[in-house]
Amino acid sequence: MYEIWLIINTFYELAMANLELVVGILVAWLALMVVAGMKKTSAWGKGFMPALAVAVLVWIAGFVLVPGLTKSSFSNVTYFWDYLVVAGVAAGFAGLAAAFVWPASLLFRREQ
Repeated sequence: MYEIWLIINTFYELAMANLELVVGILVAWLALMVVAGMKKTSAWGKGFMPALAVAVLVWIAGFVLVPGLTKSSFSNVTYFWDYLVVAGVAAGFAGLAAAFVWPASLLFRREQ
């Protein structure tokens, strides 16, 4: 249980240390959602598959790159919780990418 609390606390502290970045990303995402929602032909379901494809690719890339970006390596990732943290950070990047790709794919989609 301690490891879970430590992970949650670490993410919280990182978010608070980078609050301007978090708020900026949130404002940009909300603006993108509003613009995509104002488009008359927005069918939100049509943007799901491109967002899912990008999310899977970003998750794979994130899972491979996160240990190196943190000045570590996979030789230091030895416990279940270590792999879970790496997968969770990669999932966070993947979710963020999907959150931006979904409405953007609706904006730049050609209507047929």
